[in-house]
Amino acid sequence: MAFAQDSLGEKRTADIRLEEIESSAVDGRPVWLITLSSLPPLDDTAFTMRRLAQTMGSLGADAGREYKVFTVSKETGEILSMRIRLLATPGQ
Repeated sequence: MAFAQDSLGEKRTADIRLEEIESSAVDGRPVWLITLSSLPPLDDTAFTMRRLAQTMGSLGADAGREYKVFTVSKETGEILSMRIRLLATPGQ
């Protein structure tokens, strides 16, 4: 969480939450895949549109949150990558 806050900034990590932790391997290296979510900045147009769609019932309960997956070396604790995780919409 500290890495996410440091790299993305306070505005992009509002209400940060731990969502998932998965044990995996990348290129033969043992890693943790850690999913964090946060609320995007209030002035983010895409966020506003997702919230509107959510209110109308077309998206899931947490569709307004941004999800990121961090790949972390089990051996060193080094952050190897950060990527955006997209959620499927209902019915897909």
